Amino acid sequence: MENEKIEALLERIAVALERLIEQAHQGGTVAEAAQSRPNADESGPDARRPGSSHPPPSILEPFLNSRGIQIKARPADDAADQVIDSLSLYLGERYDALSGLLGKIKRAMQTGMPITESLKGRPQQDVSSACQFCTRLHEVAFLEQYQYFRSPTYIIKAKTTTLPKAQRFFGGQWLERFILQKVKAVYAQVASEITGELGFEYLINPQISLPNGDDFELDILVAMGRYVYWIEAKSGDYQQHIAKYSKFARLLGLDFDHSFMVLTDVPDDRCDALSSLFSMTVCTLRTVEDKLLAIARDDTAQQIAAAD
Repeated sequence: MENEKIEALLERIAVALERLIEQAHQGGTVAEAAQSRPNADESGPDARRPGSSHPPPSILEPFLNSRGIQIKARPADDAADQVIDSLSLYLGERYDALSGLLGKIKRAMQTGMPITESLKGRPQQDVSSACQFCTRLHEVAFLEQYQYFRSPTYIIKAKTTTLPKAQRFFGGQWLERFILQKVKAVYAQVASEITGELGFEYLINPQISLPNGDDFELDILVAMGRYVYWIEAKSGDYQQHIAKYSKFARLLGLDFDHSFMVLTDVPDDRCDALSSLFSMTVCTLRTVEDKLLAIARDDTAQQIAAAD
């Protein structure tokens, strides 16, 4: 009986993976379009501009090495990355509607406890977002059980899981993958606006060794053309990290415009205050794409002007 349950679960996961991969290729947003853009963004450090026959020389590893920083390990590509990206994009673009539900899942998932989320009085769009998100999580077994009770209760009941992939996703992977897709969308937009080549390279979650021997993990490091951008993301307490990140930006030699911190639960005016205090571009999920796009456009224009 237990084997039959396991087989049924595995079959459900396989069907859901196929469905979500198809959805990822059919997305309508700019970030989803960037996901399916051939050659431009699929191979991390070896990424190249569409249509070019050879990858450009590596920029990021020599950049780090020149500052006494060594890459110790890079996460291997995972067959489930497209599914994770699809879920991450859905969550990130509807974060205001889903943040309460996400918080309950994160608190309960350590032990696989059930959760209840009341949607009574919420806008219909929020109700739809929550139900669709839970459906997708259930399809890939990131929720063991899920049920929505309509009028008059309007309640979601679900059971969390202790699966490692789900733990990583809810623990912060979704945020990094969401931002990476926004970065790819920015690159796709800037590259479409120029006639020449624009190199693109990224590292996500590399383990590095600092000049003093300390270990550190970067969230995202990106090169567009000859400019490098460092992005860190925090979904919880940021106060204990921001001074350290500001110091690390100086080690990288990156200024305000090229060092980003993305925070999930702070208002825009606080981001402005933090930016001025710590010489980093602090922004929210809603503003990171626009801010990066403005800076990348300016950098690219300067690069083209210098080449003329």
